[in-house]
Amino acid sequence: MRRIKRRHRHPPTNRNRPPKQEDNDEEEEEHDQKHYILQLPVCIITEIFCKIPTKTLIQCKRVCKTWRCWFSDPQFTRELFSRTPASLWVTGHFLVDLDRIGSQSDVALELFSNLRARYMTVVGSCNGFLCHDDVNSDFTRHLHISNPVTGEFLSLPTPSNRDNGDCYGFGFSPISDVYKLVRVTSRGGEPDQVIVLTIGSGIWRNIGHPGYSFYRVKPRHGIYLNGVLHWIGRSCRDRSRRLVCAFDVESERFQELPLPLSSDVLRRTYFKLGVLKGWLSVIHKVNDVISVWVMKDYGVKESWTKELEFKEPVASFVTSILKFTDQGQVLGLHNNQLKAYTLATTNLVRVKVDGLPSRISEAWELVPSFVLLKDIAGGLQLEGTICQS
Repeated sequence: MRRIKRRHRHPPTNRNRPPKQEDNDEEEEEHDQKHYILQLPVCIITEIFCKIPTKTLIQCKRVCKTWRCWFSDPQFTRELFSRTPASLWVTGHFLVDLDRIGSQSDVALELFSNLRARYMTVVGSCNGFLCHDDVNSDFTRHLHISNPVTGEFLSLPTPSNRDNGDCYGFGFSPISDVYKLVRVTSRGGEPDQVIVLTIGSGIWRNIGHPGYSFYRVKPRHGIYLNGVLHWIGRSCRDRSRRLVCAFDVESERFQELPLPLSSDVLRRTYFKLGVLKGWLSVIHKVNDVISVWVMKDYGVKESWTKELEFKEPVASFVTSILKFTDQGQVLGLHNNQLKAYTLATTNLVRVKVDGLPSRISEAWELVPSFVLLKDIAGGLQLEGTICQS
């Protein structure tokens, strides 16, 4: 397996020119006639790329060395990420355009990856990166971070005493500019422990008891939003009372967030966390009616607002909800198939996308990012390869 070595690269100093390339690349460019788009100011090029569909952007990176260099510049890729619409990442390394899903002309883009495992489960998603809990052919378990767009993956130190009941959260601190993987061990009968890995450090740190119980909590992955990871936990005094546990990635401290409904109601029903239109959301089910609430003023109980309410189309559909689209559809993964429920017509149909496997085990909403893993890993060597033309 080839290792990618970190190359020292200076940021561009002239904003009217593309990022600096290796000397041999510059010599080759002298013999090629530059396309007019490469002579435009950086701000104009950024505007152009931001209007191009995501799958086309991925293909643009393969056009020439200069464009590949553009997509490797941290400042440029972060600007592009902030303005890129979400896509759907499907196990098997496929990318589907959410804005065109269900369209007859839509085609799934198969992404390149050297990451192979017998069983692979995503335990977190943040800023275009995925965190995987993998079981290899020899049944050994490993943790990785990957960027599906660039094809890179980074092996993480394996924590001791791992268990299927562990909860994970993958988040980013905009203050320290670091990524962290959080693991909450829950053994039942023993106090839960919070263990944190700062990406690039190679060291797991035990920061003690979270103050809440995560025993048999589902789902086990934390929801990331604006520097904070969120889980559904339980009160240590009353295990039947469920609540939202918020972990600040920077301070590494927990706090409890208010819920839109009383604990007595939530005790007897199903609910899950998510992010909708940039707000923390709660998807709640009573009998066969699904309600969607959003917290419009973070941390303020009175700001919870009911955005949607609809009848569940089929049993257990609520547990598989992936995305609420601007076209009034609810996308879900039901019976290993991608399905769309149209609220206006109450129609539930299977979504068929050319190139997508007939059976799907897992799917995540993902904003594609061209940021390289070496730029977040503190100079660690990466295992894998970068997809290049």
